[in-house]
Amino acid sequence: MNEEEHLETARRLAELSDRLYQDGDDIAAVEMLWGAVNRALNAIALQHRLDNDGQLPRRGAVMHYLISSRLVSANIQDGMYSARALHGHFYNSHLDADGVAERVADTKSFIVDLLNLYHQHGRR
Repeated sequence: MNEEEHLETARRLAELSDRLYQDGDDIAAVEMLWGAVNRALNAIALQHRLDNDGQLPRRGAVMHYLISSRLVSANIQDGMYSARALHGHFYNSHLDADGVAERVADTKSFIVDLLNLYHQHGRR
């Protein structure tokens, strides 16, 4: 996938997550958000040429790059924390409804931040 395909997939997964969440399927909704985060990070990795012969770096490496390059503040990791918590909820259903709602809001905001970051720096 190229940058634009990753971005479009991230947007579509986030939209699908909204519909699933509104329909009461929070388990599927949170996993769609996890996918959206990953696709947004993949687009940023490609934008900044962090891939190695087409092999995309791990999420943590992209986050480290963004923070160490001072493209974002360290508190962006809060969004990644929420996304990881939701991903864990997909497997373990360990969050109560309030915990899910809080982390869904945080993760959606994180996705918007990632998409905005991509657009701020333009295609390279």
